[in-house]
Amino acid sequence: MINETDLFDINAEFLLNYLYPDQTDQWQAECAGTFYRNYSPDILSIEKDKTTVRLARDGFLRLLPQGIIAPDNALKGKDFEQKYEQLKKKEELLKDLFKPIDTQNFRFRLHIEKEIAQLSGNKLTLLLKQYFNFNLEEEKNPYIRKTAPLLLLISQLRADFSFLRTLLKHLFECSVEMTTGQYTWDEGYEYSQPAVFYYLIIPNLTNEAYNELKQAINPFIDFIREWFIPFDTHCSISIKHHDCPFVLGKDLTLDYNTKINTFINPTY
Repeated sequence: MINETDLFDINAEFLLNYLYPDQTDQWQAECAGTFYRNYSPDILSIEKDKTTVRLARDGFLRLLPQGIIAPDNALKGKDFEQKYEQLKKKEELLKDLFKPIDTQNFRFRLHIEKEIAQLSGNKLTLLLKQYFNFNLEEEKNPYIRKTAPLLLLISQLRADFSFLRTLLKHLFECSVEMTTGQYTWDEGYEYSQPAVFYYLIIPNLTNEAYNELKQAINPFIDFIREWFIPFDTHCSISIKHHDCPFVLGKDLTLDYNTKINTFINPTY
């Protein structure tokens, strides 16, 4: 179940920084009091032309002793309405007097909210830099940029070969064949090591398109080997298309739509 955010719970600083990010030092704040907060959102009204926002909050005036506005028994006796109007006028004059303080305080909170939003937006970059020494901002390879956030879960994802197959499938939007087995050189299988082979089945690539894609994938393959593959496991990721029939006179690309025998003892 998705929890929807109640608009009444969104504070004014977040909304104004989101809607008007360039007007942080231009807003004038008018504090109407927390009485309105019981049934109204944080922002009661906005006058965009005057860059004035009316808030359901208490201002600096609320911190002062009540006797400054209305002494004890100020409304007793005759002429109640007249006395009340005088007190309200006095209160409005005091609000205007302290409005610069309320505005300064609100702008300060706006700046804090903006800093928090910027840190939150850059938290992935900060985490990757701090804990993995990986600079996401300087990375240009699109496949690495899309995969880098998974480094935060690398302790669970390393050596998860099935997950890596699914990742490749969605990243390159193609079918992916996976083979596990052993990898060795001429010394024999007593010196072999675990191996996993991924084949990206991408049909109908020209020789130029194949070379261009392979050049873009090579740095990504190094990234996968470094972070997602155990140090004692050989990993190969290749672009393949072996299902096309051979046509005499049609160009073939070595290791793409031609088969090459390798020293593999696969297990499925």
